[in-house]
Amino acid sequence: MVLMRMMRLLRVLRLVRLLRSVKPLYRLLMGVISALQAMQWVLILTLLVLYGAALVFTSLVGKGFIYGGNPPSAAERDFGSVLESLFSLFKLMNGDLSVVEPICGTVTGRLLFAVFMILANWAILAILTSVVSDHMISESQHTDQEDLQKQADEADRECTRQLMELFKAIDKDCSGSVTEDEWNDLMEDPKLCDSLCQASKLPKRDLQDLF
Repeated sequence: MVLMRMMRLLRVLRLVRLLRSVKPLYRLLMGVISALQAMQWVLILTLLVLYGAALVFTSLVGKGFIYGGNPPSAAERDFGSVLESLFSLFKLMNGDLSVVEPICGTVTGRLLFAVFMILANWAILAILTSVVSDHMISESQHTDQEDLQKQADEADRECTRQLMELFKAIDKDCSGSVTEDEWNDLMEDPKLCDSLCQASKLPKRDLQDLF
């Protein structure tokens, strides 16, 4: 029964079919996937910044350097170790300002808070936004180019098919080549001539010169 319930989760694959059938949704999905592949370097940069800031906050705040060696209990709780500082700074980066209450009572603490917010929220988030936007735009343009190329290829194949049908129709002796008499008969037939002009996308005079 558990296996059957897990198999029911495969119904989510229907969403993939739905996304492929709706072009705007499919383009958005491909843009998100492309952006996620590029975000790995932004995430690594974010982790390095958080780790470096955690070392600084642990030394200055958790160990009580900015308090003269007597840090408050809240500062020791949030910044007593590198891991605690890392998690507290991650919460701060995501808008939880309660972790900075112990350090806002000193000028040095306020300066640390301001510098971290500039690096984490302004710089890194701006980089993340630009990377995601750039890759989504690039993927959307790439998808549009693929669609245009497919349409052009289909149009070429259709033109080729029409031309082959026309040439077979006027090749009365089935020789595999079009003689001058057969060509003149084609040019004198308004219907066949119009079909040839549409398939080749050339006017009648150019077709005559080309022959």
